[in-house]
Amino acid sequence: MEFVELTKEEYQNYIEEGEESAFFQMVENKKNREWDNKEVRLLGVKDNDKKVIAACLFDRRKALLGKYFYYSNRGPVLDYHDHELVRFYLQELTKYLKRNDCMYVKLDPNWVYKKYDKDVREKEDDSAQDALIQIMEDEGYVHQGFSVGYSKLSQARWMSVLDLSEFDDADTLVKSFDSQRKRNIKKAQKYGVKVRFLEADEISLFMDLYLDTSERQGFFTHPNPEEYFTNFKKAYGDKVLIPLAYIELDEYVNNLSEKLDDLESKRDELMQKDSKNDKTLNKIAEHDKQIDKLQSDRLDASEIREKEGNILNLASGIYFETPYELVYNSGASSSKYPQFVAPYMMHYEMMKYCLAHGIDRYNFYGVSGDFSEDGEDYGVFRFKRGFNAEIEELVGDFLKVISPLQYNVYKVKRKLQSMSGKEIR
Repeated sequence: MEFVELTKEEYQNYIEEGEESAFFQMVENKKNREWDNKEVRLLGVKDNDKKVIAACLFDRRKALLGKYFYYSNRGPVLDYHDHELVRFYLQELTKYLKRNDCMYVKLDPNWVYKKYDKDVREKEDDSAQDALIQIMEDEGYVHQGFSVGYSKLSQARWMSVLDLSEFDDADTLVKSFDSQRKRNIKKAQKYGVKVRFLEADEISLFMDLYLDTSERQGFFTHPNPEEYFTNFKKAYGDKVLIPLAYIELDEYVNNLSEKLDDLESKRDELMQKDSKNDKTLNKIAEHDKQIDKLQSDRLDASEIREKEGNILNLASGIYFETPYELVYNSGASSSKYPQFVAPYMMHYEMMKYCLAHGIDRYNFYGVSGDFSEDGEDYGVFRFKRGFNAEIEELVGDFLKVISPLQYNVYKVKRKLQSMSGKEIR
């Protein structure tokens, strides 16, 4: 085996084979990182036949005294069951880092430590990957712990994932959802919620919903979120999907009017009967109830149309399509019109997209790992669980110091800067 710097083409060909690669490890992220003024290194391993068998995208950032911080977001990408290969990669990586001015390196591999069912019961047939942690520690890496919760300094460690491989079509998929998911998907369909994909120059439509959601829920946002998401779309191209769930209110009001006319006609026919038994009277009462509801819905929709216009944007999301999975990275929804339950339709349509394109994993992405009712995102967990999504716990972050002297100076500088309130670099 040989540890090498890979060309862009070599790297891409390996990732596209469908190894368990996160979207941050796709070659498109190279351009995205470089736009963020970071240097990128594509470091891999070739076997004796010159075939790539491991790869990793690192970004390199200036640290101190001519040294650099190397970081791989969800790498390396390789068969982590091949412990010999894992160990070889780590050993050769250390040699490379020493030659290339590394102060310290951080890895948060896309390696599943444990798997749980939707009720967070550990799966007995998927044993914990403690051997991987031991290998990392043997090679000088310090495990940063089995974290719970969200952090600005780390990627989410707990994933909510739906396995689609056992479903042939959307009908059988929906049958696996809980009653609330089924009910709200039907409700969104009744309202006429539609989904289309946004282009890069339409990202402001996503941003309007995203900023509303981030303010409402108080989650972390990039300092310049519009640029952040726009760069993803530009760098990844059609591998970033931005669905928008919306309603055409003209069409919705017209549909309500047609249903109302039909019901009123049926009610009038019943009213014209000379003899009205209990069954007829009950039907008339039921029609009256439905008519009142339709009239109320039409009035509400007409008032919304007068205020918002014909198109009402309700929910959107940022998705990454990889050879391995479809990842729901960021989501947003309207706080003013939750009655249309648009996020349910968006997820349903994106799951149908997976079925149509042969994608077996629908990754709802991060949850906090605190699954108690007091957890900070318990509602989010319950929402995803209702689609029958299960839980994957990733192995977590690892840090290795390559240049101890410079790293100790760096830590002192960080501490002083933190105490003075200055930006830490």
